[in-house]
Amino acid sequence: MSTRSEQATTGMSDATLLRVAAPGGRRRRLKTSPQTVAMLLPGLAVLAIFFGLPVLDLVRTSLSSWSGIGPREWTGVDNFAEVFSDATIRSALVRSIVMGVGVALGIAALGTVLAAFVSRGLAGSRIYRVLWFLPGVAPPTAVAVFWALSVQPFAGVVNVVLGGVGLGDDHAWLADPSTALIVIIAVGIWQGVGFAFLIILGAMEEVPVSVYEAAMIDGAGGVRSFFQITLPMIRPVLSTVVLLNVIWAFNGFTLVWGMTRGGPGDSTTILPVLVYKDAFESSNFGVAAAVSVVGGVFLLILGFAVYVFGSRKAPDA
Repeated sequence: MSTRSEQATTGMSDATLLRVAAPGGRRRRLKTSPQTVAMLLPGLAVLAIFFGLPVLDLVRTSLSSWSGIGPREWTGVDNFAEVFSDATIRSALVRSIVMGVGVALGIAALGTVLAAFVSRGLAGSRIYRVLWFLPGVAPPTAVAVFWALSVQPFAGVVNVVLGGVGLGDDHAWLADPSTALIVIIAVGIWQGVGFAFLIILGAMEEVPVSVYEAAMIDGAGGVRSFFQITLPMIRPVLSTVVLLNVIWAFNGFTLVWGMTRGGPGDSTTILPVLVYKDAFESSNFGVAAAVSVVGGVFLLILGFAVYVFGSRKAPDA
């Protein structure tokens, strides 16, 4: 197929595609000097004291049997053996991953859609920026209590609205194991989408207008420009948004505890909730620490996967 035919298929010229494929140009290599290292040392020391030492103590606790009082008894990897053999812990890990990925992807997708509308000059966009950001300002505890009351059967705002349109007002969303986690994920998306929206909107506004103009000359419409220009050029930002929200939602103790306390049954028990129960309700700090270590490793793997995806170069089409 000829070059002209390929251009007709994609709707954009080679010049336009090259500008999309390499939005940042060449990256400058930062030189590391002794002065730079010296300036970083105080920060690294603080990080080592307030992050490194607690992590080492957590690992030490995970290899011990400890009730929170008295000396720790060395048990080796027994706690980790219990973690990997306990179906309850494995289920909590799966729910944590589902919640982390579900909330992060939902926030990224909805934030991108909202940012796309506002970047197109939607009427009243300044008001929308404020309204969509407000949920992110609210304290997580207040958000959890608000939505826990809002989805109550009969009296909750959500069920009142559903009843008004003939869909029934007796839905026990948080009492049903099949819907409780879905509701929490939806609330997490609602709370986090405003911040993601502003970040993604800023990235969209940084895309050169000349690239869109070149695409229009080549015959590309708005939808094609969005998928072939906008998304490739803001992918690093989208990856950062997904990564941050995976971490936030994976560790979303406050939201889950404030809405369901891990119930009904264990249907919304994620790893942080399980750690809290093991440590402060069962006084089994060793197992709780082991669960924390395993959860941290899985979170690092998940975060690395997101980072690798976001670091890939845009395809040359």
